[in-house]
Amino acid sequence: MICNRRTAAKTLIAGASAVCGFPAIAVGQVTSSDRRETSPDETIKTRVCVIGGGSGGIGAALATARAGAKVVLLERESVLGGTSTMAWVHSWAPVSGANGIPRDLYTAMKKDPLAVTFSNYDEGAPRRGGHGLPFEPRALDYVARKTLDATGRCRTLLNTTFCRARMENDAVKAVEAWFSGKRMLIEADVFIDCTADGDVCADAGCEYHMGEDPKSLYNEPTAPEKAEMSLNGLTLCYRITDTGVKQKPYLPEGVKEDSCPLPVHIVKMPNGDLLLNPVGMIGGNAVLCMEYSELMREAHRRVMSHFYQLQNLSPDSGWAWPVKGKGYGTWSISGIAPRIGVRETRRIIGEYVLNENDCRAGVRKQPRRDIIAVSDHAVDLHGHKGRLYELPNGPYGTPYGCLLPKGTRNLMIASRAASFSHIAASSCRLSRTMMTLGQAAGAAAAMAVAQHIGPRDVDIAKLQFALQNAGVAISI
Repeated sequence: MICNRRTAAKTLIAGASAVCGFPAIAVGQVTSSDRRETSPDETIKTRVCVIGGGSGGIGAALATARAGAKVVLLERESVLGGTSTMAWVHSWAPVSGANGIPRDLYTAMKKDPLAVTFSNYDEGAPRRGGHGLPFEPRALDYVARKTLDATGRCRTLLNTTFCRARMENDAVKAVEAWFSGKRMLIEADVFIDCTADGDVCADAGCEYHMGEDPKSLYNEPTAPEKAEMSLNGLTLCYRITDTGVKQKPYLPEGVKEDSCPLPVHIVKMPNGDLLLNPVGMIGGNAVLCMEYSELMREAHRRVMSHFYQLQNLSPDSGWAWPVKGKGYGTWSISGIAPRIGVRETRRIIGEYVLNENDCRAGVRKQPRRDIIAVSDHAVDLHGHKGRLYELPNGPYGTPYGCLLPKGTRNLMIASRAASFSHIAASSCRLSRTMMTLGQAAGAAAAMAVAQHIGPRDVDIAKLQFALQNAGVAISI
């Protein structure tokens, strides 16, 4: 479904509620009176403004600053890292092509003896034959802020929430944000939307997709003939620790024992804890039709149900146990992520839309020559229409056009909401790939402001050369 800020009406939410099984929330239209300009309490002027301090935002801000341009980074949380630090998806899945800023940050993290499980970054670099790279969330936040501060050109504003974009024709002139009751106005030459949901682009009026794409749109081999509003599943991750003492399985009153499917992805943390990602916890459409507070309450109930099931499994049930021949009888929940992990919402329509054909072709057979990053993670859709398959021809490239929202002059995007099809997004949404896309966007933004041109006028060959010099793989 194609939408924008003016056309994403109640029908979208109503349609989602029909398939997710939860009551719909009321959603109103944005009116002109809602968008009146008011005087800010503080105005900040910079060359580049990055909105969102997740993986893409870290990459974008750091690349911009390293290239010599002043940048302001806005983040709504009190830490950087986004899904990695707040939703506890703090294990980088094996993927090729992430040899720029992700490698730099991992090298810094492993100086802390309890920050990473594996010291050799290269073991997690190839998709095939590699393994995940678990790390402590605090370590990523710490080294990201330290590395950004070291540039001397990045001002990081935490607990600062994006409010709206001020437009002048097809250009973003400034963004409004809130910090502790103070209205802030950030003016810049180039803006990079690194919010997970493409909030800046959506507010600027850019069109976006949600849910499946019909086969007729991109002629993707596995796309359905008729598209549905079917978003990737949601997961609330949690950690458990071995107490060494027999624990009594606990199920809170009112929680159904089997309310959460048992399949789970487990990784071992540096201190011996286990990080659990129950991959089939909640259908993705719930994010559209439930209030977030109730969604989190339901996710918490399902965490309790999931762990209760683990505690009651017999060691001879064939399950992969943390210690061979032993169950989870002495394990206890040590923490639950502050935010639920959301895999998919909006996907902004850019100058080019990465699709399944690109993923299956591999970088050597793709027709586009403006490749600025490569990836090779499997197509990995979660939910009632989920599927997973490895790519047949190795790494594929993401074109620069995916970072350029249509209809805007000085706005870029580098997050899971960038210009991807539903199927392609399930492959390239991984944290390190997003960080690499952010690095490409930041490097391009720095070039644009230095030459007083727009992001669309950046010399692609020079951008690719700069990225390769910074360790980014353009071809494999």
